[in-house]
Amino acid sequence: MYITDSGGILLTIQEAAKEIGVVPATIRNWEKQGVFTSKRADNGYRVFDHEDMTKLRGLLRFSKEKKISVSAAQKVFFGGYPAEPEPPKAPQVLQSEKWKKCRLERGFGLEEVAKAVKISSSYLHKIENSQTNVSLDILQRLADFYGENLLYYIADAQDEKHLVRKASGSAIDIGLEGVSVESLIAMSKFNLSAMLYTIAPNSGRNHTQSHHGEEFIYVLSGKIHFTLSRAEYVLSAGDSFSFRSPDTHSWFNHEKKEAQLLWIYTPVM
Repeated sequence: MYITDSGGILLTIQEAAKEIGVVPATIRNWEKQGVFTSKRADNGYRVFDHEDMTKLRGLLRFSKEKKISVSAAQKVFFGGYPAEPEPPKAPQVLQSEKWKKCRLERGFGLEEVAKAVKISSSYLHKIENSQTNVSLDILQRLADFYGENLLYYIADAQDEKHLVRKASGSAIDIGLEGVSVESLIAMSKFNLSAMLYTIAPNSGRNHTQSHHGEEFIYVLSGKIHFTLSRAEYVLSAGDSFSFRSPDTHSWFNHEKKEAQLLWIYTPVM
């Protein structure tokens, strides 16, 4: 224990740790994580005043008793430290009431779906009501659980348009590096999806997937290697390819030039 010139009391790290019920290594670990900075005495040892102890107790309460991360705890309790990064937000075009509709049509409860995709039921509720940031990874897990193509969950167009001008369609991020997708339809309550895929060299979907629906592809330029139910195809400019979506499929651009595809999908079979 130290006494300041003004008569204040400063605790050592051993005393501070004992006071809040942790070991000194816990406080040092919080320092390493950048969520707490100890004061130092003239001799270089850590010291803790009343304000520090209040912060430490709050940090412990939120991180231990509330079962949330230390970095989130410091944000809630102190403020002023770097916040824990939020997941990359899925594009608004995928923030749709179709998530809830899909669950209810299949007769699943919130907890049942949440457990299957390894998220909390409260988080799923927020996803269904577009009340939270959500990563494409989680949305893909939900789509896989429901047996749907992720593109099925495109939000209905706000302004219904029959005409979509060149390069003016809505961009859709499907979470694949090197793959850009542009929606060519701006009609609300429309079952058909028509997309322009631009696939950079050494990009694509390597892992197989299957879901409801039917699909049609027309190669505008370049080449794409397509696997359908273990059969291998190389599609070149001018080729068309159609298949039923429940058949396992994957695709990849192994060429040195980008490929562009007109890709039409409907969930109706």
